Amino acid sequence: MKILVINCGSSTIKFQLIDVENNDEVIAKGRCDMVGYKESNIIYNNVRDGFKMNEDRPMPTHKEGMEVLLNTLMDKEHGVIESIDEIYAIGHRVVHGGEKFNKSVLVTEEVVNEIDALSELAPLHNPGAVMGIRAMMEVAPEKKNVVVFDTAFHQTIPVYNYLYPIEYKYYTEKKIRRYGFHGTSYQYILGRLEELLGKKKEDINAIVCHLGGGASICAIKNGKSYDTSMGFTPLEGLMMETRCGDIDASIVTKIMKDDNLSVEEMETILNKKSGRLGLCGIGDQRQMMQAEAAGDEQAKLARKVQTHRNKKYIGSYIAELNRVDAIVFTGGNGENNALEREDVVCDMECLGIELDKEINNMSSGKEARISKDSSKIGIYVIPTNEELEIARQTVDIVSKC
Repeated sequence: MKILVINCGSSTIKFQLIDVENNDEVIAKGRCDMVGYKESNIIYNNVRDGFKMNEDRPMPTHKEGMEVLLNTLMDKEHGVIESIDEIYAIGHRVVHGGEKFNKSVLVTEEVVNEIDALSELAPLHNPGAVMGIRAMMEVAPEKKNVVVFDTAFHQTIPVYNYLYPIEYKYYTEKKIRRYGFHGTSYQYILGRLEELLGKKKEDINAIVCHLGGGASICAIKNGKSYDTSMGFTPLEGLMMETRCGDIDASIVTKIMKDDNLSVEEMETILNKKSGRLGLCGIGDQRQMMQAEAAGDEQAKLARKVQTHRNKKYIGSYIAELNRVDAIVFTGGNGENNALEREDVVCDMECLGIELDKEINNMSSGKEARISKDSSKIGIYVIPTNEELEIARQTVDIVSKC
């Protein structure tokens, strides 16, 4: 049973073909870049035989992009399927489902229109997803499509955790509330915890740290999202690569007044010129740590701000959950950076958190428990796999049709 997983942007189409009945094998993967531009190309990797290519192909719209993608998968020499009939269904990642969608759903025209209507909440993401879904429906009309939402997992957050203390009309009229993101990643991690802890999902309390270029932390209570650091947009919460995370809202109005900035200019500062990049001039985590090791004091300070903010969220979520079975590190930085993990959970023994530094140092990029046996809360590294989670949810939805 092969599932094609699609993640579309306004000019990109990322894809993976996964055989969920053969140990969840990734058969092929790649991306179509610069869709809609003269320089469009496809990057393709036949994982089974190791063939890789990067070729220019005309893709004036997402429709042509999907055609190039499918034809590449069916290529006689380096393809991985003989016909589109081998694809069971297609799963699409959609960033924002608003309050309308609390789970994955089968694609219908009404669903696509609803996703399009939510573009106001995710103007950089939902329009591209809609173009991709419509394109696939056009080039492969016989195939069932499923949409999996980043926000759906967080629709269980209680009202007192998702409401902002501003005039209530902004919620009722404009739907301004905490939505949270990285939900597909959190669902995958919860599934892995079910196996690792030997508990049913509904019995698990966990704090999951998805740390990458974008970063968030989620408090999971009884197997459901209870609170999360990202809010109305992915800007809120932790310090990130170029996003500021939590700041006093009056800072925004003061800077705009003092520097006579437009809304768009201020949004650019907060989303693209802040975070690690803003504090030390280096957004990339690895480069920042290299600078820190070379004696760059500003890089050292930036990383301290980052890890300290992560630590504060973990502490506050322990208070919210009371009982915590696991603290999990995932995402690019969370999975692959032992020192970052150590600095986030150090000096928390009073809360029952004891890291085994030796195991931690040997566990980057692979699944492992990295806490001491005496630790009251287990600490884990679990590499996330959002594409596999999308594939599994797609099978679940289509099999019930």
